[in-house]
Amino acid sequence: MMKTSWFGLGCLIFLVAAPCFGADIGMITLVDGKPKVLRGTAWFNLSEGVRVRDGDTLDVPDKGQLQLELTDGGAVSVVGPGALYAASLTPRDAKQASLAELFLTRGWLKFDTKPPGARVRIRTPLGTVMASDAAAVMHLTGDAIEMFVETGSVKMTEATKPDAAGSETKAGGYAARAAGKPVESAARAPSVFVATMPRDFMDPLPRRASKFASARADPAPDRDATFPEAQPWLTGPYRAAFMKRFEPKLADPAFRTAAEANSKVLPEWNAVVAKPKAEPAPPPPPPRETEKEKEKPKAPERTWHWPWETPRK
Repeated sequence: MMKTSWFGLGCLIFLVAAPCFGADIGMITLVDGKPKVLRGTAWFNLSEGVRVRDGDTLDVPDKGQLQLELTDGGAVSVVGPGALYAASLTPRDAKQASLAELFLTRGWLKFDTKPPGARVRIRTPLGTVMASDAAAVMHLTGDAIEMFVETGSVKMTEATKPDAAGSETKAGGYAARAAGKPVESAARAPSVFVATMPRDFMDPLPRRASKFASARADPAPDRDATFPEAQPWLTGPYRAAFMKRFEPKLADPAFRTAAEANSKVLPEWNAVVAKPKAEPAPPPPPPRETEKEKEKPKAPERTWHWPWETPRK
């Protein structure tokens, strides 16, 4: 009998459900290295021309790079190691311009929202950056976020505060925040920031979307995601979306075992992964009469009585 792998099943679900996925948030127009996309619960290899959808997680390896051109004309480029989660795209209508919300885990990122009406919100564990009609370079590590504004003005706020609470940094300015400290700004970027910035970010981001407009490329299936790869997202700020996405994977014994071992940080799954309680042992049966006891003759009933006994009637 042919055995169906979990990855094969995931790919089948992806192909069947592809038309039902979220709206396109943009297109991959530049790839260097071997970046991947986590779509659903499986990894796919990225190539130029692949459309990025709401909910996609783009993983960029060390020294790898990709460029995402947004549907509103803006562009975002990431140099790894790092990951970028396409959280959402606000639909464009007559009342509100589109707004792409992206979540960066670490790495270098440059965005350019120069087209009129183009907006972007970049969230990180340490702060949120919002911009419209601007270009800036960001660098995120485990304990600090820093940004240089190339053109326009960009607002940076602490991750735990409302977006409106931040202060704007204008062209040529620099803003940074270390973990546990407020946002600080300076008139220019430090020499260390400039020296370590990717060389490609010295120039404007190229626009290449028109080259792939007529042909829609699909990401190439790679493999199923493991629990360690999913865990940072299952415990992150978008955990609700990822918990729902990965819950079917609990049918995979290896994934379920790992989830059970991490039940303290994944309480939503406790009822699913908890081992069923053992039923109490049934009471022992009553003692049975042995064969010898069955064969033992019974004493005959008395037909006489003692003088002091009342005769039975």
